[in-house]
Amino acid sequence: MNSLLTLASTSSLLGAGTPGVSLQEQFEQRIPGFSVLQNFFKTWLRLDLTAVLTVAALMGAASSGVQSLKAAGYSIYWWILRFLTASISIAGNDRLNREVLNWLGSQVLGRQGSRVLTAHSETIQNDAWHYHRVNQERNDYNHEKRVPVQYLPTFGVTWFIHERNIFMVRRILTNSSHYKNASSYSTNKTPDEYAGAPEGDEPLVVMCLGRSVQPIKRFLGTCRDFADKQREAYVTVRASKQPHYEVSWDTTILRPLRPLETIHFDEKIKEELVADISSYLDANTRKYYNGRGIPYRRGYLLHGPPGTGKTSLSLALAGMFGLELYLLHIPGVREDASLEKLFTALPPRCIVLLEDIDAIGIKRRAPKSIDDSDDENDDENDDDESAAPRTRCTLSGLLNVLDGVASQEGRIVLMTSNFAEKLDKALVRPGRVDRMIYLGNISQRSAELMFLRMYAPDRNGPMPSEKMFVDLPENELQALALNFSRFLPDDLFTPAQLQGYLLSYRDSPIQAVEGFEKWVKEEQTVMNDAKEKAKNASERKKRKRREARLKALAKATKAAKDDDDSSEDLDALVEKLKKEKEKAKKKEKAEVKEAKEDETPAVNGESKTLETNGDEAKVNGDSLPAGEIATETGKSVVEGTPAEKDIEIQADGVTEAST
Repeated sequence: MNSLLTLASTSSLLGAGTPGVSLQEQFEQRIPGFSVLQNFFKTWLRLDLTAVLTVAALMGAASSGVQSLKAAGYSIYWWILRFLTASISIAGNDRLNREVLNWLGSQVLGRQGSRVLTAHSETIQNDAWHYHRVNQERNDYNHEKRVPVQYLPTFGVTWFIHERNIFMVRRILTNSSHYKNASSYSTNKTPDEYAGAPEGDEPLVVMCLGRSVQPIKRFLGTCRDFADKQREAYVTVRASKQPHYEVSWDTTILRPLRPLETIHFDEKIKEELVADISSYLDANTRKYYNGRGIPYRRGYLLHGPPGTGKTSLSLALAGMFGLELYLLHIPGVREDASLEKLFTALPPRCIVLLEDIDAIGIKRRAPKSIDDSDDENDDENDDDESAAPRTRCTLSGLLNVLDGVASQEGRIVLMTSNFAEKLDKALVRPGRVDRMIYLGNISQRSAELMFLRMYAPDRNGPMPSEKMFVDLPENELQALALNFSRFLPDDLFTPAQLQGYLLSYRDSPIQAVEGFEKWVKEEQTVMNDAKEKAKNASERKKRKRREARLKALAKATKAAKDDDDSSEDLDALVEKLKKEKEKAKKKEKAEVKEAKEDETPAVNGESKTLETNGDEAKVNGDSLPAGEIATETGKSVVEGTPAEKDIEIQADGVTEAST
């Protein structure tokens, strides 16, 4: 059939070839069996095959001509754009890309009635969720059961007029088999607008009719101002993200501004902290630092018990000074190079938050040996073990980005920790941490202020659904707050605990005061029980450690014991040592101080020594047969010592702690 169409097209467009010869005769000469097909079509279908082929050839030629004209027209179109327009490209992972799309979705698409759009469900609390779009009604904004839908430009070109200039924003299709050439219109492929849905990381090309890029720069400034205006009631929080191999500040969360007075800790320290940050952010301070060769950086360590408002203070400071908060999750960073890249990408003025810096697994740790008998630090060791390294980032890598040669200047680093004493000294030295702010449990004065804040009328008016406060006179509310704070023991409860209690009486301040004393007693009982349980758990862990050490010592003794020295039963030795331990409890502290410096005190302050001299051994001065002691490489070992018996053996100046 292709040969028939080719022949028909050639005959119809280029002439008959031989004068006086018809098309049918040419078909019969060049196509074997054409006369048979002609008779078949004429007899059964009543069609003239010659006419059919001629019409098909004409349609094919017309289609080819249209494609050629389209390609030529598209080439002319791009030639005009190249020489008569200015353009600026924006990468797909740049924040400005999102801001331009949001401006188009709010100001252009709804107004000009675009017929080709892309839709996607908005991610809750991202930079689109809280945007109050101008000239775009959002009926689903407060709908809690349904995620709202946002409409944005799709692939291709979006035309609009801004400040008397004609703009074109082209969203480029990059990762699709449909997009192989400069234009999908020059081929038989699907047009860009219908090739697929954008995923959000496509680059943009902003073009303006004219030879200057200044209108485009003003347009981009408008997009940024539009985004800033929509975010002015929120704190922008950006989190680090490393989905594949590229690490970046990708995730964006908007948090409502939190007044600093809602963070309850020492007012004097709060004022000093605000004054210090204000002084640091002053333009003259930067000149002062640069003129004297001082790195323009500032670091703070917020430490204290959990629930005292360390993270909330970070959000409040970011909102107060109008800075973006960058939340760095170090366990999610794979290596030091990625950590350095994140810090390099920080803007000149921002706050970087490193939460729970003591629990991210980068603390230097000394190796533990089998004879480590410092049971007083058992709880601390437990916390260290639970905070085992979970990241490939090293402490040196973190220190380098904080104040190394390649570290970013202008930023403020806030580190939070529940246990500041466990942090590496190199991490909190001056220059990396300029001030350490302690946020402790709540005081009576802070409790009074919290009570007033919880029950005072809302500054922005009551919630539309219900009245969230009680309309009490100010003097009566003050009296309730003072009475409420009197029942609170100082430095016992965290602000989070107290706030949780008040939330359960959010519309009943009088009932909150009446039931507060009972709640305090109940919470004290619960806290005491929790401390007792924690103490018992710590004791169980200590016993397990002693048992493990005893097993290790017994195993070593069994391997080292000489068969000739096995006449004495080691159980008898254990009983003797147990009796000696009971005697040691009765000794005075003065006798303990006179012990040798290299003796390790046993648990509960008990100490006992075992000395060997030739064939005779002494336990606190009492002689024992040498067969009861096996020594090897300067260490004393005891075989068969049961668990939960505190034994301390010293021989040749080396101490072995057992239980």
